[in-house]
Amino acid sequence: MIFVMIIQEHPNARYSMNDSEKRALTLFIESVLKPDNRLRACAHNQKCYDELMSLRQEVLDLLYLKQKQKCPTL
Repeated sequence: MIFVMIIQEHPNARYSMNDSEKRALTLFIESVLKPDNRLRACAHNQKCYDELMSLRQEVLDLLYLKQKQKCPTL
């Protein structure tokens, strides 16, 4: 089971990531993008491949939004 917690930030909050946080976010995005054939095969077997890919896209959208808001120079 996968749990995703979405924390809504205060719109006036001013925070920018330091270099190591930016690198970590970039690596995490890369890890979500990287195909995992075993996981996808399990999703096919359990008949939830489309749902897995949908969740993957939702997570990527959130990560890209965070990257855009916190790392405007990337």
